Amino acid sequence: MGYMKFFSKYCLYIFALSTVTFLFQNCDDNPAAPSNAAVIQGKVVQSETGRGIPDVLVRSFSFPETARTDSSGLYSFEISIGDSSQRSVALSFTKDGFQDAFISLTIQNGVATAVPNAEMKQTGVVTETSGPAASVILVTVQNNQIFVKGSGAREASNLTFEVRDANDVPVDSEHEKTVNFSISNGLGGGEFLSPLSAKTDNNGRVSTTINSGTIAGAIQIIAKVADTLISSSPVPIAITGGLPDASHFSMGAQKVNFVGFNTINNRNAITVLVGDKYSNPVPTGTSVQFQTTGGIIQGSATTDNDGVGGVELISGGPQPQGVPFQSLRVINAASLPGYFNQPGYALLTAQTVNENGAPIYAEHVVLFSGITQISNVAPLTFNLVPNANQSFNFDVSDQNSNPLSEGTKITVSTNNGSVAGAVNVELDDTRSRDVTSFSFLLSNSKPEDIEGTATTVTISVESDNGRASFSITGEMKKQ
Repeated sequence: MGYMKFFSKYCLYIFALSTVTFLFQNCDDNPAAPSNAAVIQGKVVQSETGRGIPDVLVRSFSFPETARTDSSGLYSFEISIGDSSQRSVALSFTKDGFQDAFISLTIQNGVATAVPNAEMKQTGVVTETSGPAASVILVTVQNNQIFVKGSGAREASNLTFEVRDANDVPVDSEHEKTVNFSISNGLGGGEFLSPLSAKTDNNGRVSTTINSGTIAGAIQIIAKVADTLISSSPVPIAITGGLPDASHFSMGAQKVNFVGFNTINNRNAITVLVGDKYSNPVPTGTSVQFQTTGGIIQGSATTDNDGVGGVELISGGPQPQGVPFQSLRVINAASLPGYFNQPGYALLTAQTVNENGAPIYAEHVVLFSGITQISNVAPLTFNLVPNANQSFNFDVSDQNSNPLSEGTKITVSTNNGSVAGAVNVELDDTRSRDVTSFSFLLSNSKPEDIEGTATTVTISVESDNGRASFSITGEMKKQ
């Protein structure tokens, strides 16, 4: 009997222990979060400052679950959907002293959804909206490049800085600060800031203006919160672009030799480069005027950001009759060959005004080349025994003895013997009369190949100035 009681108590103990074990196992297999819950996470911020709002009630219109934001404005809660489908949910955000906010989103069980920040506007009188100053940053700079004083171009640039608290929120009027401005790496040309200090407004902003001086170069602007170690990163400003300087004023042509003496409306691009005394481009829009002693030229041009301006030289009347050496303003007449005062050569002049209001000039010589001519051929005949040679000279030029235009091709050919020397020439763009005289050598080098004794040598010219050819006849002996 005692044995049976013991056995019964023992069995009851084992049953109870098993039941407890089963219950614990059942709890481990079923965590508190239901498997069909959708997780919603987000933040509520004040629209005026961007700072998190604590203790905001977050709820949906379709489900009973709610949440409240923590001290940073963050919230997170779960909604039991009951199936795997996606559901549209409208969330509301409420708190006394703030206007309600609403956000719509789509949720799904087993999925964590990040909600965009909900912004709530404070009602009534806004008290503190920022903390004390912690940083100062550049918000806008009107222009990073200005021009030296007196250039007539933009000489000042406005800079706006913003003082912010540790949460990157602009300081309000309760945390107003005085900001001092300074120039780092000053040039000593009279550049200055105005004002040198100012107080922040309700948005934490403060502005100053940098005004250029008479010297070009790079400077830096720094904003520093008074009575603190808080300062901005240096803001680079370039002062450049003074008025034109004679030593930095130059002119060139796309072609120094173009077909223009006997033609109308052929065009040649003319370019000027205008810099200031610091070797920087002059201000955009600087005006330059032009003149020519041959044809016509567009009257004026304005410079671009690089100080470059351009016009077109147009062939036509008057035909240029040479550079008037006595009227040269910039070019040294002694540096020009004497034939530049002969027909075909034109003087181009560009003019602008320097910082003293005085005119300055740039000059360039352009050749208007004429009609193709082959002349001064010598000798005009030949009689060559076997293995004998004969040299020839000839000129290719226009009617004014000037070189032909770029791309002109000069060839020399023969029906007997061989030729060497200037027998396949292509001209470059040149104004020089040195490139008008040519020579070649005719050889009776293979008398056994001669077909008859009569021999013709032909000089041919293909050019934009016109075609021309000249033949020299003579004899070659077989023996």
